[in-house]
Amino acid sequence: MIYFNNERVEIKKFPNGESLIHSENLKLRSDDNEIKVYFDNDEDITHLIFLKSHLDELKVKCNLIIPYMPYSRMDRTEGIAVFTLKYLCKLINSLQFESVTIYEPHSDVCTALLDRVKVVNMSKMLVEKLLKELIDEEKEIYLVYPDAGAAKRYGKQIDYEKILTANKERDFKTGFIKKLEINGNIESKSFKAIIVDDLCSKGGTFMLTASKLKEMGAAEIYLVVTHCENTVFQGELLTGDLITKVYTTNSILSKDHEKIKVQEI
Repeated sequence: MIYFNNERVEIKKFPNGESLIHSENLKLRSDDNEIKVYFDNDEDITHLIFLKSHLDELKVKCNLIIPYMPYSRMDRTEGIAVFTLKYLCKLINSLQFESVTIYEPHSDVCTALLDRVKVVNMSKMLVEKLLKELIDEEKEIYLVYPDAGAAKRYGKQIDYEKILTANKERDFKTGFIKKLEINGNIESKSFKAIIVDDLCSKGGTFMLTASKLKEMGAAEIYLVVTHCENTVFQGELLTGDLITKVYTTNSILSKDHEKIKVQEI
């Protein structure tokens, strides 16, 4: 879906599938015009090209906001896989936006490839807000990083002392995690834990982490991720009692659940 100045752009279809965008519905501003792309599929990229090209002809300057950067996982060349993130960033650069704002990029590769890029550290903001809500004099609160990558990223962003870090051993033939251990010292028998990362799909890694935290004495376990895919409903993360609540945004998620609290972007 594409929004222009907070209004959804209406896109109709010709019988053969070609897109029809009515320009009279676009509410232009004298400055600070904004395109926001909530990525559903590759069609959104085509519509972005059409819309920005139209604005260029009108000599209208515009900023781009991308709550979830498409192809974030494809941030390197592996085997015969095409480096799709690189080419998407090259395309966005060619559109010459005044600025490009990305929410919680999956890696530094994305920001390195984009021109005039701004980053919103949304997981950090969600964690800091949750910490204030969970203040408890009886139970200590620990931030839990589910892998070394998360520890490296959020250790720099979030100023907090009570940290636990998970180390996992993955079977690269099957893709499944064979072993997961949590490093760090627990000072109380019962505590609260906040697992923080950027992206959740079905939530398998977070379930394993939560299970280990329960064994260590966690009374409540929360998950904070900026990007939560609708595939979370296919896993067990929302059906079991390991995870107390999930805090995320609407960058990808389009469904509701009583255990999910969504921050609008």
